Amino acid sequence: MSMVGFDRFLFAFTIGSHIILVSMSIALILLISILEFLYLRNRNSYHLALIKRLKKVFVISFGVGTASGIVVAVELINLFPGFMTLVSETGIIGAFYAEIFAFFLETISLVIYVYFEGVFRWKYTNLALSIVVAFGTLLSGVLITMVNAWMNTPNGFNIPVYLSTGKVTGVLPWIAFATPSTFGEIAHVLTTTVFAGVMLIGAFFAYKYLRTRDPEEKGMFRSMLRIISGVSIIDILLAGASGSNEMSTLLQYQPLKYAAMDLNPTPGTGFSERLFGYLYNGHILDSIQIPGLQAFLAKLETGITTLPGLSQFPASDWPPLMIHTTFDIMVVGGLFLGLFLFITFLFYVFRKDFVKNRYMMYFQIFFGFFALLVYEIGWVTDEVGRQPWIVYNVMKVYQAANYSTGQLVPGYFIIAFYLVLIPATFYFFARVFNSNPVKEDMKPAAEGGVNY
Repeated sequence: MSMVGFDRFLFAFTIGSHIILVSMSIALILLISILEFLYLRNRNSYHLALIKRLKKVFVISFGVGTASGIVVAVELINLFPGFMTLVSETGIIGAFYAEIFAFFLETISLVIYVYFEGVFRWKYTNLALSIVVAFGTLLSGVLITMVNAWMNTPNGFNIPVYLSTGKVTGVLPWIAFATPSTFGEIAHVLTTTVFAGVMLIGAFFAYKYLRTRDPEEKGMFRSMLRIISGVSIIDILLAGASGSNEMSTLLQYQPLKYAAMDLNPTPGTGFSERLFGYLYNGHILDSIQIPGLQAFLAKLETGITTLPGLSQFPASDWPPLMIHTTFDIMVVGGLFLGLFLFITFLFYVFRKDFVKNRYMMYFQIFFGFFALLVYEIGWVTDEVGRQPWIVYNVMKVYQAANYSTGQLVPGYFIIAFYLVLIPATFYFFARVFNSNPVKEDMKPAAEGGVNY
């Protein structure tokens, strides 16, 4: 493997591990805020117990996620110095500075929320603080997504001059925060990140519900599973809508990536939607075709009738065509997840308790992990689909990469570290969640003190 290949692999492995922690953190604080709101309305002791337990888990998630985020930041600088040099000279560097503000906001509000629960007399204090923590957490995700969107559709400086001279001129710092793909990408990243995290948490609660014999624990887990199902049903609809919008953006601003994902060898009209298959000597083999669907969706969403093909672009600029397969797995996986949640919705329609159905709980466990897999595959599709560019049509990965072999040993240690860190973190999540008896967690906290 070349050093460029190693840089790619190491960063891909690191960010792929990191986003598991990110999805958990965002989902946890969102669920905690919902529980705070519900507890204010109904004073349900199960909700109080869940708040106390999930707060502890979130603190662990925040700590591990913060450390992991530092690893990602250091890798960006060490593995792709050319990219960071370009970033530092353009307006998108502002997103990294704004990220620091989001981190401070999240950290300070989290400390107050966790340790000073009984100090404030205003009854909405806990809800307000949880929302501020959630805002800081989401803002961090939004700002990093803005950087990724800029990498996909760069703007805010004179690109033709940069390509011809290597000099960054005509910098418009605020424009970089709103590229053509920014808002659509933010919508899709946030909805899918929340969905993956919430479904994974749902898998844990379904497992605990099936295992426990304690009626109080069963009641608590049942209450949480109902909340998770409601959030998941809404979120899968938003993720589907935002994903459709993302494809429209690709068609307009990244036609080569679109052609690779849909496996269009040549430009044309009336294209079928091709599921799976591969390209061999300019022909598509072993695919399942749905006649006219690709063309219909493209015209419906963008008005474009002539779709791009790979032959329009130099072969050296093509991304790995494996992204057609990963894209199809992502879409088909999303449909299966939607089917499961539609069945869950039918339980509500017919006033049946889906939690009491053992098969639904088994499916919840399976689809919880499956949702995370689909989420990771979606990320692979997006990032590999931009190759060989690190900044689309501006800078290729080989131009940004660090060729020093000094990266190898630390890189191997980081890979080994994450292989231990992720399962150990989830194990610790479970231990912390189960640290107190349910009846103890159902008691309100004493007022006027500090929680240590």
